[in-house]
Amino acid sequence: MATRSTGTSRSGRFSLVGNTLVTVGALASAFGAVGWLSALRSPSILAVALGFVLYGLVPLVVGVGLVWRGLGLIEEAESARRVDAVSRAALLDALRGDGLTAREVAVKLCLPNAHEAERVLDGLVREDLAKLEVTDDGELVYRRAGAGTFVFMNRDIN
Repeated sequence: MATRSTGTSRSGRFSLVGNTLVTVGALASAFGAVGWLSALRSPSILAVALGFVLYGLVPLVVGVGLVWRGLGLIEEAESARRVDAVSRAALLDALRGDGLTAREVAVKLCLPNAHEAERVLDGLVREDLAKLEVTDDGELVYRRAGAGTFVFMNRDIN
């Protein structure tokens, strides 16, 4: 059973927070609309104006802001998932053949540094998509697990 990477977990949290913000924002907007309509029933113009601002406009603006931010977080989460899938495919493709060190992978895929490449490659090792071997020289080499086998949705396809 494969564990989830931190990128996937983070995008899952972004998606959850985004959906929560959209829900709370929609409820606040609905409360604002009902509050504004309730304020219209008041006989005093001051009460109508105050009710419009406090019960109508403020919840509506806050609600729209929360919905806007929530949709932004959901989009960030989806974008992170797409980038993660492309990155994993590129990493697995880079590991074809004799295997590579983290530094070689970083250079080949234009990653910021070897530590970032090593972190991502270790994630692939934890998910049994890559193997970590030590050469006679003491160098860590990452190889693709199961030559010719592709993992798709936690199923092996030969």
